[in-house]
Formats: sequence, C-alpha cells, structure tokens
Amino acid sequence: MRTKGLAVALGVWVAAAGWEARAGQLVVMDETWVHAPDLADSHYRVTPAMEVPEDWTSPIDWTQGSVWVHLEVLSKPTAQETKFQVCFEANPTYACTLQSPTYTEVGVYEWESTFAQFWSPPGEFVDWKQGVNKFACILKDTMNGKPSADNVGAETAALYMPTEVRMVITLVEPGSVYEPPGPPVGETTGDPDTGEDSTGTGTTDAATGAGETTEDASSGAPATTGATTGEPTGGEATTSSSGGDAPTTGSASDGSSSGGGTTSTSSSDGASSSDGAQDAGEVGCGCRGTGELPGGLAVVLIGLARRRRRR
Repeated sequence: MRTKGLAVALGVWVAAAGWEARAGQLVVMDETWVHAPDLADSHYRVTPAMEVPEDWTSPIDWTQGSVWVHLEVLSKPTAQETKFQVCFEANPTYACTLQSPTYTEVGVYEWESTFAQFWSPPGEFVDWKQGVNKFACILKDTMNGKPSADNVGAETAALYMPTEVRMVITLVEPGSVYEPPGPPVGETTGDPDTGEDSTGTGTTDAATGAGETTEDASSGAPATTGATTGEPTGGEATTSSSGGDAPTTGSASDGSSSGGGTTSTSSSDGASSSDGAQDAGEVGCGCRGTGELPGGLAVVLIGLARRRRRR
C-alpha cells in the first residue's frame, strides 16, 4: 500500500513537471519537406492545423511575446551561403520574421523574432485577431533574393536546392522560456496533387502545387551550441531575381558553425520591424532541472519513511 502511494505521488509530480516545461509556448507548425528548385518564388506554404488558434490575441495574446523558428537542415547540395525566413500570410496583409543565421552546411539553426520586429509592407498591419491563413517558408540568398529556378535559372538554383529541411515554429508568451522541440513524431507524406497532409493534422500548399512533405526522424544532425548575431529582416514580396523584398539593412553575419551544430539567435531589444536590428543572444534552451531532488518530492518521501518507522 505504501509503495502504491509513493508511485502515485511520483506520477503526480512528473506530470506537473512536464506541464510546467511546456507552459507558455505553442508549436504552430512542425513540417519536414524537400525544398525544390521549381518551387515558385522559393516559397513553401503550409496551412495551419486545426489546433492553431483562430485568434492570436485571446485568450492568450501571443503577439506580446515572440516567435522561435527551429530549422534542421538535413541535406544541402553545395556549401552556398543560404538563409530562411518565415512569413505569416494573414489578413489584410502579411508579416515576416527576422531571417535565419547564414548557413553553409547541414545542421540545426534557431532564431527568435518579437512581433514588434516583424516586417510588413509599409503602412500595412496584420489583424492578429483573425489568425493566420498560411505559413510561407522562404529559402533565400544572403542578398534577400529568392533563388528558385523561375527567378535565377536552373543552374544557379541548383547551388541551393534541392534541400531537405525540418522547420518548427513556436509561439512563446512574454516572460516564458523557449523549449526547443524534440524529434518529429511519425512520418508525414504530402499529396503532390492536393498538398494535403496525409496525417490529417494540417495541409501543405507549395506554390507549384507539389506540396510534398516528408519526415525522417532518423536524419537529424549532430547538435552543439553557439551564439550568433541576429540577421536583418526582409519581407515576403513578388518574384524577383535580385530579391524584390523590402531591403535589408545592417550587416549580415555568418551564423554557421563549423560542426553543423545548433546555431541560435535571440532578440530582446524590441527594435522596430523597419530596421530588423537585433542584438546577439545566447542559445535558447529552456531545459529545466538541476539534478537535485525537488522539494515537493522530498517531503513526500520523508513522510512515507516516518510512517513506516512508526509501524
């Protein structure tokens, strides 16, 4: 009977600890796909799953926090310098995160953007009460260009693509600690005709209609940690071989690590979305636990031991 009571107490504590580690953040996209040269304007679009809130301001106002993008580069054709950016296609316009660190090899890269740092067309603003219609995942060069075959030709596009990537987008409440995602769960294969996700959790909609999505839990890259300078932001826009997006400002920093490890950038300066300024940040890992026995669990164990001695 005493053993059963201890097991129940331990179960309750573990459940509470697991909830606490995930409180304050919400994963809104977790996709793996091959970013192909023939994706129009280098855009890969994903329709939000049913679990994604229709209103991003209530009951939790996510817009007061930040967005973390976790990028796993699983394959890459060359060492060409490459970047990614995420744009939220919403109403009546769109808003884009800061750009990823520049990378040249497979590995894991992360970056943070506050909503205040998002780029939108001048004079336009997203109504976050209406949620998001699509996540646009855009592969770019270091000059804010989108090197798809329709923009730069097949030969240049082949320097960047095809590349297989996994991307996880996480909303984080203000004051909460970002918790990096674990390995992907299950395998997702997109329908090249409809772009629908065969798992039924969401849909993919590549601009070419070939929204193929694959997940491979066994192909993750080794992870080391390092800090990097944040990259400036540039908005999603029309087709352009020279990057017909909003101009980037500031100096771009190469955030690639020599071992294909985790490169993470965070921003906390609240800079305006027009300049995309971002301070250097530390690797974002909200891993909890110090190896010590938690106080609540210690009390439970001591109480059970005293009860046993009395008997």
